[in-house]
Amino acid sequence: MKTLVWIIFLLAPVLVWGQNTDLQNMSVLASQYYQNKEYGKAAELYEQLYSSTKSEGYFSIYLDCLLGIPDFDKAEKEIRKGMRGNSSDAYWYVQWGFVKKAQGQGSESVKMYEKAISTLSENPAEFQNLSNQFINRREFEFAEKVWIKARAGNPALYNYELARIYYYLRNYDQMLKEYLEWMKQKETNLELVKSNLQSVLSVDNDGEISKQLKNFMLKRIQEEPGQISYTRLLIWLFIQEKNFTAATRQAISLDKRTGVEDGNIFGLANVSATNKNYDEAVKAYDYLIGKGTKAEFYQLASLQRMQMYYERFVDSGIQDLAQAGILKEQFLQTFSILGISAETSPLLIKYGHLLAFYLDQPAEAIKTLTDGLSLKGITPPQISALKAELSDVYVYSGDLWEAVITYSQVIESNKSNLLADDVKFKKAKLGYYMGNFTWAKAQLDALKASTSKLIANDAMELALFIAENLEADSLSAPLQMFARADLHLFRNNYPAALASLDSVSKLYSFHSLSDDVNFRKATIFQKQGKFEEAAVLLESIVKNNSWEMLADDALFQLAAIYETRLNRKPEAMELYKKMLTDYPGSVYVVDARAEFRRLQDSVKTENKQDAVKTKEQLFFEGKDPNP
Repeated sequence: MKTLVWIIFLLAPVLVWGQNTDLQNMSVLASQYYQNKEYGKAAELYEQLYSSTKSEGYFSIYLDCLLGIPDFDKAEKEIRKGMRGNSSDAYWYVQWGFVKKAQGQGSESVKMYEKAISTLSENPAEFQNLSNQFINRREFEFAEKVWIKARAGNPALYNYELARIYYYLRNYDQMLKEYLEWMKQKETNLELVKSNLQSVLSVDNDGEISKQLKNFMLKRIQEEPGQISYTRLLIWLFIQEKNFTAATRQAISLDKRTGVEDGNIFGLANVSATNKNYDEAVKAYDYLIGKGTKAEFYQLASLQRMQMYYERFVDSGIQDLAQAGILKEQFLQTFSILGISAETSPLLIKYGHLLAFYLDQPAEAIKTLTDGLSLKGITPPQISALKAELSDVYVYSGDLWEAVITYSQVIESNKSNLLADDVKFKKAKLGYYMGNFTWAKAQLDALKASTSKLIANDAMELALFIAENLEADSLSAPLQMFARADLHLFRNNYPAALASLDSVSKLYSFHSLSDDVNFRKATIFQKQGKFEEAAVLLESIVKNNSWEMLADDALFQLAAIYETRLNRKPEAMELYKKMLTDYPGSVYVVDARAEFRRLQDSVKTENKQDAVKTKEQLFFEGKDPNP
């Protein structure tokens, strides 16, 4: 007997494990039948799974299978069986009501649902469980009734739970009302409300929900001006629709009332700058700086504003000597306020780049960056960043070997971070500029495995370009001339770059580089503000070189020029659409789809506005009042 007991004891876990494995296999097979709508086969398996586990989850799917067959009699029979000894269990009444509804017996279904609600005690767990049962059956109105019963006599209860139900019901005013009441109880609830509203706005394709929410918020702010969290939520809504003008105005107005919004205004300024809404970013930074040198965000706002000035200048894409001179003065003014220190070394790097690449003052840039290397408290990462920029300036000034040495020093000091890969790519490009194509390609091939997707893609693109255009002739004259043009382009020496590209076209007119020549010229023309000339070259690539690697790049750039520079939006829409149909594997597909939809929505909005204008308004706008 003792031996038998020991055998059972030892085998018990094995038997349980085997049983669990069988149930798992059965569950997988049942799910496959259910997904394939083979409800008869699925029902047999789910019946066994429920019988073995008594899981309500399995029973709900089993019931779905019976309704899918359909076999209403068996469905009701199984529910009655489940209710034996559990007649007060609300779960069974919900399932029965669901079956009645499937049979078209609406009034009987409502009776069952009401019966489920009537069984509730005062236990909060029961309310949550029954609400979830109704939600699972998409009976959101009855889930609402559950929580209304739960809060009977105390309207301050269950605001969050009801807000979720009103989201499912698409009753956004009532949803927001519940959220606002919940926020009043505890201001920290604001962040969770934002997170939930993000889900709402993600399905707001026509902007109507956002408009409804803003109107409701404005009304509540007027009714309860003392609720600061309401205004903060409104500012957040403005940011979601990228209305930074309204967001900045509201944030500054709120701070003038409370005096504690500096952190939020600083964050808003950074978001505005990231979204290239530079004017509103400046307003926010200036407001913080205007509070005086002792204000908490004075230095940070001064630093970020200068970074933004630089990014706005570079982002313009147009070389403007006068603007570069103004930017230099802004740098010097900022340094006079913040000082030149380890903390401002990121600004020093950008200032050095401006001096060399835009003001043609490489000697001053080298001195500025070299002096930065000996700043008090400078850290190794900051030194490496300064040296990386210093290397670029050496390339600009023509001291290529000094650039190679400095690049190598940065790589040696940063073997385990992304800066090393970035500088390796720059060093490989320098080899390409110098005509060492075989060596450069080997370095680029190694960089294809970079952890930075951007660097890996850029490395692969340049490696492919070299491989495609490197001739058997070791001199490879056309590619050397093209690489020289790229070096001039890197130095922002556009006349020299254009001259080199013209030489390639004249001397090697039938070379495979012809589309690359046109693409580089188009890039230069855009930097010079010659968008018509750039468009002509890009059109040529799209039309005559549609199979080439640069075709999708040219198409996307051409669409952007049409849209933002030449006011040819209908043609831009067609090009974005062409990207989706002709180049579905392009890296630009996601952006092209977004731009196409945005332009499409813009055209619809303009048409709606025109439709409500009077004939007199149309006449004064130069439009035909009788089309």
